[in-house]
Amino acid sequence: MSEFSHAAVKKSNWRGFTLQLILITILPLTVLLLVVAFGSQTLHHEAMRSLVGDRDLRTVRAASSTIELEITHLTSTFQQIAREMENQSDFSSLHLTPDEIASTFVGGIALYTKDGYLIRASTTNMDWPTIPALIPSLFKPPGQSTKTPFFSNLVKPPGTTQSYIFLITQTGEGEILLGAFSPQMLIETAVGDLARSSQITVLVISPTNTNKEYEVLFRAGPIKMDEYVRSHPGINEALNGESGINYYQGSQGEHVVAFTSIRPIGWGLVIEEAWEDIASPYLMTTQSAPLIIVPIFVLAIFTIWFGYRRIVTPLQKLEKQAAGLAEGNFEAIRQQVGGIEEIRNLQFELIDMADKLKAAQHSLRIYIGAITAGVENERRSLARELHDDTIQTLIALNQRLHLISINSPETQKGSLSELQTLVQQAMTNLRRMIRGLRPIYLEDLGLVASLEMLVQEMGQAATIPIAYKVRGQERGLDAQKAMSVYRIVQESLNNVIRHAQAKHAWVELDFTDSEVLIQIRDDGKGFIVPANPAEFPEKGHFGLLGLQERAEIINAKLVILSTPGLGTIITLQVK
Repeated sequence: MSEFSHAAVKKSNWRGFTLQLILITILPLTVLLLVVAFGSQTLHHEAMRSLVGDRDLRTVRAASSTIELEITHLTSTFQQIAREMENQSDFSSLHLTPDEIASTFVGGIALYTKDGYLIRASTTNMDWPTIPALIPSLFKPPGQSTKTPFFSNLVKPPGTTQSYIFLITQTGEGEILLGAFSPQMLIETAVGDLARSSQITVLVISPTNTNKEYEVLFRAGPIKMDEYVRSHPGINEALNGESGINYYQGSQGEHVVAFTSIRPIGWGLVIEEAWEDIASPYLMTTQSAPLIIVPIFVLAIFTIWFGYRRIVTPLQKLEKQAAGLAEGNFEAIRQQVGGIEEIRNLQFELIDMADKLKAAQHSLRIYIGAITAGVENERRSLARELHDDTIQTLIALNQRLHLISINSPETQKGSLSELQTLVQQAMTNLRRMIRGLRPIYLEDLGLVASLEMLVQEMGQAATIPIAYKVRGQERGLDAQKAMSVYRIVQESLNNVIRHAQAKHAWVELDFTDSEVLIQIRDDGKGFIVPANPAEFPEKGHFGLLGLQERAEIINAKLVILSTPGLGTIITLQVK
C-alpha cells in the first residue's frame, strides 16, 4: 500500500511539473512565437521603411551638394569674367573662349551701363535691350554695390523658347555684367544620372517674388508628383531650408519623400520613391523565417536560461570586478561571483594575479621613487658643481677680459667687448640651466614663489603669455611633495610650449584646509587621451607617463583631460 501511494505521489508530482512547464514555459513561448510570426512582417516593414528613408536622405543631401558645387563653379566663372572685363575692351579678349562661355551661360552674357543700357552682348539669340525692363530688380540704382553676384527668378525672355535664370554682378568700372544660364541644364548635369538610373523622381523648385509661391526648375522620374501643390510633402520644408524625410501615402502606395535645401541659392530639392517595390522580396522571406525556429525553440530557451544564470551573470560580475582591478581597485576582485567551476577558477586566478600585481606595483613605486630621488640628487650635485666651479670660472674670465680691455688698444676693444658679451650670455644660460636642474627658490621661498618664478621664466622664453593665479592660504608641503609638484608643473608647461601650439596657458593653485589643487591649462591643439595610463608609452606620451609616476610617488591624484582643437587641462590633487 505504501509503495502504491509513493508511486502515485511521484506520478502526481510529474503531472504537476508537466502542467507547470506547459503553463509557465511552453504556452507563453508558443504565444510569443505566434506574435513573432505575425509581427515580424510589420517590424521588418518598419525597418525597411526606415532603411529606404535613410538611404534617400543621404541621396538627396549628396545631390544637393553636387548642385551646390555646380552653382559655386558657375559663380566663380562669372566672377572671373567680371574681373577680366575691368581691363578688356570686348568679350573676344577674355581668357575663356566663346565656346567655354556658351557652355556655361547658354543664353549668353551681356554688359550694361549703370542705367541699364546695353553696351555689348556675346550672342544675338536674345533681345538683350529689353532685359532691364523685363527684370528691373536686377539693376540697382547707381551707388549701390552689386559686386557680389546674385540670381534672378526663372525668366522666359520674349522671342525665346527657353527659360533662364540671370546672374548679375558689377565690374570694377561700375558696369553691370549679366549672364543667362539654364537651370534645367545645370541640374541635369548634376543629378540627371540619379533620375535616369533608378525609380527615384527628382524635383528642384525655386521660390519666387511673384504671385506664384514657387516655380519648378527641374523634374525627372517615373512618379506622378503633385509638384504644383504646396502641401505636397517635402516642398514646403525644402523651401524653408529644412532637411529630412516624410512618408506619403499616394495613389500607387506608400512613398518615401526626402527633401533638403540648396543653400547658396535658396532652391529646394525633393526626391520621391515608392519603397515597397524594393522591400517586397525581403518581406516575403521574413514572413516565413520564424517557423524555422520552432523545433529548437524550447531547447534554446532552456539553454539560454542556464547560460544566463550560470555563465552570463557570473561573467558580468567578474567583468565589473576586472574593470575595477584595471583601475587599481585590488579588493573588488575578491567578492565571489559563483557560476560554473571554470568561472570560479578564473576568479581565483585573477585574485592571485591581483595580489602579485599589487606587490609588484608597490615595489615598482618604491623603485621609481628611489630613481627619482637619485635623479634629483644628481641634478642638485651637478647644479652645485656648475655654480661653484663653472660659473666662478666664467666670472673670473669676464673680469680678466674687462681688465685687458682697459689697457688694450682701441682696435682690439671691439673684439674684447664681443668676447665679454659671449661670456655674459654663457653665464646667463648656465644660470638658467642651474635653476632648471635645482630650483633653489623652492627651498628658500616655498612652492608658490618658486612656481611664480618658473612661470615667468618659461613664459618669457616661450613668448606666450602664461597666467599664474593662487587662491587660498598657502600651506607648506614636505620636500618630496613640493619637488614633485614643481616638476609636474615644469614638465606640463614644457609640453605646452613644445607640442600644444597654444596661444595662452594658465597655472592655478587652490589651497584648502585638506588639499592643494594644481591646474595647468592651455588653448592648444589638444589630443586624444588614452583611457588607461598603461597606454601612454604605446601612444608615445612618455612625458604624461612621467607625470603619472611622479603623482603616484606622492599619492596624489592626476587627471588629464584633452579634446582635439580645444586644448588640455591637467589637474593635480595633493593631500
